[in-house]
Amino acid sequence: MPLASTATARRRRARSRTFPELLQRIIITTFKFLLSPIIIFVDSFRRKETLDGTWIFSFFLFLTVALGLTGTGILVTEGPLVKTMKMMTAVTENQEDLAGDLQPIIRIINRNALANNIDPNLVYAIIKSESNFSPRAVSPQGAKGLMQIMPQVWQQYHNRLDESSNDNDIFSPEANIDVGVKYLRDLLRHYQGRVDLALEAYNAGISNVRPGNEPKFKETRGYVQNTLALWQTMRRQAIDHELQISLYLQKGLKLLFGVTFLCWLILFWWARSRLFGK
Repeated sequence: MPLASTATARRRRARSRTFPELLQRIIITTFKFLLSPIIIFVDSFRRKETLDGTWIFSFFLFLTVALGLTGTGILVTEGPLVKTMKMMTAVTENQEDLAGDLQPIIRIINRNALANNIDPNLVYAIIKSESNFSPRAVSPQGAKGLMQIMPQVWQQYHNRLDESSNDNDIFSPEANIDVGVKYLRDLLRHYQGRVDLALEAYNAGISNVRPGNEPKFKETRGYVQNTLALWQTMRRQAIDHELQISLYLQKGLKLLFGVTFLCWLILFWWARSRLFGK
């Protein structure tokens, strides 16, 4: 048999012997890791020092992991109100509201809304009210696309950003949402954050908005009411979802803290019995 074949065979036999040993070592280490708090606690009542040192190491490893998990839990659950506010900027994916595979459109909404410091839920509500997520929608007044962009708004916002664009781009979800979000951003600035007036202007035009009075058109009144209601519903759903997650994390953190505190008590009792119990 060639020397190379002999060496290969030896390596294979070495691996076959090593793997069971490695598996056995992993099982023993895991066993000691899980049982180390109990063994240390029981050993604290013994008079003779017969405990294997690996049990002490396993217990310190257990305590380190518990402390690490507790610290991670504190970081994760820190500032639940901040996390709730962040969750408010996440578009809902309720399948009762969404028809078909709209995940790419949702990603476009998130990206453009957050880039312009607008709640994506508000953009979602506008698109739901305007076109019901139909990219090829065209209104009798000539508004087009998902966010029902009027030709003059399209010319004002899109062509100044891309001189090579054409009118057919208005049906592109990416371009349409980009223009719609920028137009909404400017309306919100114009009306100093008044979402109701911005929605009224978005639907009826700035010239038809009369601050302090009801919307001029009946259709606009229904549009503003329905869009605001949908937006608020989505915000509540987002807040409820985030609060539920925060509560679960808080419960887990309390459990981890309890385990860590118990381990410290066991360690204290064991050290006391070994140092002062004689």
